[in-house]
Amino acid sequence: MRQNLLLRCALIGLLLFPPGLLADLLVVTGEKSALTALDKNQVRNIFLGKLSVLPDGKNVIPIDQPESSPLRDEFYATVTNYSAAEANARWAELSFTGRGMPPRVSTSSSDVKIILNSTPGAIGYIEESELDSSVKVIFTVK
Repeated sequence: MRQNLLLRCALIGLLLFPPGLLADLLVVTGEKSALTALDKNQVRNIFLGKLSVLPDGKNVIPIDQPESSPLRDEFYATVTNYSAAEANARWAELSFTGRGMPPRVSTSSSDVKIILNSTPGAIGYIEESELDSSVKVIFTVK
């Protein structure tokens, strides 16, 4: 019975997100940001509220895609091993206890780029097709 459920879930996943349909996700920052590179663990910890200051003393501010975005779901599943809903629950707990504020939520990838260039230390994620000279890549999600 459990195997049938897992098989059905896998098939639904393939129908909704066929292999090759989703492009690489890029973690980016503003073009003039001093940030140059992050590793997956740092990105994970930033977007789960475990890291807000890098070892070199730079503050980082996470910027999320809209809650309805499949990109957001893909990012959290791939980078944090949490669903977007689980990450939201974690942020709700941190916020309620005064230990952190959730990422600012953008309206689109274009909005992410605008926010990154007007907010020092901000990082966000966009699909590869949205990459332009207004942002620089600091991590590629594969």
